[in-house]
Amino acid sequence: MTRARGFRAQPCTYAIGAAPTGRARCRRCNSRILKGDARIEINAFVRPGRRTLLFRCADCLDARFVAAVLAVHGSVERVPVEAGLVGSAEAQRVRDAIAAACGGGGGGV
Repeated sequence: MTRARGFRAQPCTYAIGAAPTGRARCRRCNSRILKGDARIEINAFVRPGRRTLLFRCADCLDARFVAAVLAVHGSVERVPVEAGLVGSAEAQRVRDAIAAACGGGGGGV
């Protein structure tokens, strides 16, 4: 009898991006994320060969979520930002919210 090979779960990845449409909903508060608003994109591992994209609005950052983001990226400055938001006030606002939710340090884990 052969056993099915297991697989190793992969960590989620996170990025700061702008909503291209107004159809997405926040994973935490379930409110719509309006077109052009900054959001946190969560690229979650489902199984080998399958990932899903989830979103959080910039106002729904809690300590547990921020700890997960910083565990992957190490620091607030290393969280990737979508090309259209690089250097923008919106991207900086989200980074400031992440830093505030982790205790203000914004440093690594």
